[in-house]
Amino acid sequence: MYRTVLWATDGSVVADGALAEALKLLDPDGELIAFHCDERFAGGRLGGGTVFVDELDRLAKIQAQVDQLRAGGTEVRLIVEKTHQSAAAEIAASAEANHADVIVCGTRGFGVVAGAVAGSVAMRLPHLATRPVVVVSEAAAASAAELIR
Repeated sequence: MYRTVLWATDGSVVADGALAEALKLLDPDGELIAFHCDERFAGGRLGGGTVFVDELDRLAKIQAQVDQLRAGGTEVRLIVEKTHQSAAAEIAASAEANHADVIVCGTRGFGVVAGAVAGSVAMRLPHLATRPVVVVSEAAAASAAELIR
């Protein structure tokens, strides 16, 4: 069990499954940090705009999850970081700054080539983080997400 768990979420179903695993790892008296990168375009006509058109919906879903966790007695803090930088680097930096004992994130299971092209956060995060990283596969996340619904 870990005293401080940072759950990296993008509001996806895979992230929901990672939440279930994060809660399993969290000490009953511990704190969960829900961390979300609001990724922004840099420069050009889209400079400053959100990368994901459904960003507001993602944030609303994450806030609802945090509210539900609080109502259930979990100590949870939501951090939303607007960034033009790499999400993996932002997650690693937040884990360090907030003294997280472990980072939990999900992965969509892209292969090495597709992950490199699509920009897999889960693939880069273990190389950047100074904390242990638990990566929850898409299949494991789907099973775990069903348990928390």
